[in-house]
Amino acid sequence: MFLDFFYNLRKESVPCSTGELLAFLTSLRKLTDPSGYISLDCLYRVGRLNFAKDLKYYDGYDVAFAKTYGSWKDLRVSFRETLLDWLEKKIEKIITEEEKSKAPNLNIDQVLEELKKRLAEQKERHDGGNRWVGTSGTSPFGNSGFNPNGLSIGGELDGSGNRTGVNLWNERNYKAYREDQILDTRSIQLALKELRFLKKEGKKDIHINKTIDKTCENAGVIEIVEERERKNSLRLVLIMDIGGSMTPHSERVSGLFSASRSLYHFKEVHNYFFHNIFHNFLYNNHNFNEKISLKHFEEKFRKNTKLIFVGDAYMAPYELLSAPYNPYSYHTSDKEEKNQKSKSGLDCLKELIGYFPDSVWLNPEPKRFWGAPTIEAIESVVPMFPLSIEGLRKAVKNLV
Repeated sequence: MFLDFFYNLRKESVPCSTGELLAFLTSLRKLTDPSGYISLDCLYRVGRLNFAKDLKYYDGYDVAFAKTYGSWKDLRVSFRETLLDWLEKKIEKIITEEEKSKAPNLNIDQVLEELKKRLAEQKERHDGGNRWVGTSGTSPFGNSGFNPNGLSIGGELDGSGNRTGVNLWNERNYKAYREDQILDTRSIQLALKELRFLKKEGKKDIHINKTIDKTCENAGVIEIVEERERKNSLRLVLIMDIGGSMTPHSERVSGLFSASRSLYHFKEVHNYFFHNIFHNFLYNNHNFNEKISLKHFEEKFRKNTKLIFVGDAYMAPYELLSAPYNPYSYHTSDKEEKNQKSKSGLDCLKELIGYFPDSVWLNPEPKRFWGAPTIEAIESVVPMFPLSIEGLRKAVKNLV
């Protein structure tokens, strides 16, 4: 049973080793009573302390715990509508410590077996008791009461009651904290800061501490030590696809944009825009009314500039693989312009990546949808990562 729990945790990406499993078993051995019994609530909390070392793993832990010990969730227990009506309105009752100590304490198998009996026998509403399905009591079935291993049935989750019903572990209250889902401005900033590269540059200043140390080593003969300040010389350029199929992802892309605009740790941070794919130009703003040619772009930034492209890479294949064509201007263009217009979007991307090799592509689409031909073509040119915190960290690691 505990091995199943361990492997379920691993399947849910909760990092845990055999050492933590042994520590978990040692804790259980000390906490179980002489008869070998431990409450499910205690088992849950001890396990989470041992295995989930960070808030971002709590949701995975809850899922693994439910898979291992929450098999009751798969049962199809039929509840009479009248019974659920009885459970809607709870009575206000304070449960004493003595009543809590006498509350039925059953394991999950016993709870399920007893529930089946109660459903067959119960004929009317019950409140404040310790046997029937009801509210505000110590019965193992119902809501708004107290029971160390009860099943919460009906009612509203308004914070009342003991909230120890085992099905509450299936609520996944920590789902928003998973690394592969949350993407707020603060988290993006923390991930991007891992790009920091400190380099000594600028004019020299006196280093007080080193000057004192050197003077002491010289028996009082003053020796001035000067050093340049360490600054982050990194240049970061964020190039974003906006409009069309990117509209559903606008909130996450906006978060990335906001985070990059507020970063002050880098020497330079710039933002440019395109739609689906770019050919000869990128745009300075989302209105597409100010543009910069790729040639000018390459002249503006050093080759060690880090580029982060953001887009779903999803478009009609001809947009990516064919050259743009304007019949009204092609014959009036000079030779250089004709050569530029003969390049496809993929060719322009290859050219830019060739000049700036430190580049990655962040895709807001779930990875299981990356089978489109345009996505595969772009991924063959530039490393692609999902637009999530974990994906952003992997992208940053790739850039570093």
